[in-house]
Amino acid sequence: MAAKGPGNVTVLYNAVDVTAYCDQTELDATIEQLDASNLASTANETVVGFPAWSISLGGPWAPALDNALGPDAVTPGTRRNASIAYKQGANTVTYSWAANAEIANYKVSGAVKSVHKWSAKLQLSGAPTRASV
Repeated sequence: MAAKGPGNVTVLYNAVDVTAYCDQTELDATIEQLDASNLASTANETVVGFPAWSISLGGPWAPALDNALGPDAVTPGTRRNASIAYKQGANTVTYSWAANAEIANYKVSGAVKSVHKWSAKLQLSGAPTRASV
């Protein structure tokens, strides 16, 4: 059964709920493929590497959002707690990182006849803690 996004996704950064400032989220685990080919190989050979985790976010910008993300965006290397939770009915799956989330690619934009928009990537270090209830 499909689940609609609004009201069923929660994003926390440094214990601040930024969900109200998000109209899009994406949890990404890019798994690296390591080249294991050698001179005896007859085709490309690979082994699975480590996943690189990130959460892409974006939506309507507000000063309260900037107060939560802006200080860390201008101080690269600041690591905070982060989590994203997906809910479907009575079930919730949460991915969380303790002191391993950094703000990357923070952007704020505006246009005539448009609301200010923002986007950022939470670059995550290490494997998440996954909980399902």
